[in-house]
Amino acid sequence: MLLTLYGTRGSVPVSNKDTKKHGGNTTCICVESSSGDVIIVDAGTGIRVLGRSLITRGKHEINLLFSHYHWDHIQGFPFFGPIFMKDTDLRIFGPADEVGAEKALSYQMTMPYFPTGLSTLPAKMTFNKMKKTFTLGDVKIETIVNNHPNHTRGFKFTENKKSFVFLTDNEVHAKNGKTSYKEFADFIKGADLLIHDAQYTEDEYKTKIGWGHSTYHQVAKLAQDAGVKELMVTHHDHFSSDKFIDRNIKDVRKKYPKYKIEAAADGKTRRV
Repeated sequence: MLLTLYGTRGSVPVSNKDTKKHGGNTTCICVESSSGDVIIVDAGTGIRVLGRSLITRGKHEINLLFSHYHWDHIQGFPFFGPIFMKDTDLRIFGPADEVGAEKALSYQMTMPYFPTGLSTLPAKMTFNKMKKTFTLGDVKIETIVNNHPNHTRGFKFTENKKSFVFLTDNEVHAKNGKTSYKEFADFIKGADLLIHDAQYTEDEYKTKIGWGHSTYHQVAKLAQDAGVKELMVTHHDHFSSDKFIDRNIKDVRKKYPKYKIEAAADGKTRRV
């Protein structure tokens, strides 16, 4: 599987000289299987650039998975180029425990918020309730309920005995959380790569408990306990500069010197 990160920021997009290295687009990741299947996770502002790439490459069959429907994970959808093309076959999967994907997306594309309604788009779109485990092409996808306000899912992708886990918007040690620390450790056990939310430092977290996000050190400990081979932290806070992120990565590496830890960045690719 080839992974490309198109958005790694949380809450709102940012654009300034202090965020050039890690990027400012909100959450969006593209997974391409060995057979060429396209699987997108979340439609933050990064999906705009991804859409242009898919059109250029003639990719018309697209799968789009939503972890949840908070604004920073859907706000790029109205600017996703393929939805305006009639030859696009877009299969959308999302949780339906509180509200389904179709209703969530239609809200933001209703007057006066957007001039074009969801139902008027020329692309062929099908909406599917997300199952706990399902398959898209040769890729097996397993889901887990994250600890985050409103129902949120995390994903484990497996193909050719290789796997990576994407857990954005997840508070590992949430009080009265839906999923326990042990359950997360079991879910990610032995994965080749873990991409996990690490929006806060330990000091910041003290005033953000219950907000549904984790710290650098919490996530590094989880990865080590589960025997994950590599860790990439994402969902950077919109106030976090490149220097701030790099400083925290350097700090957590000191505590886990034998472990490969890096920060996610817009445009970064990884083959699993």
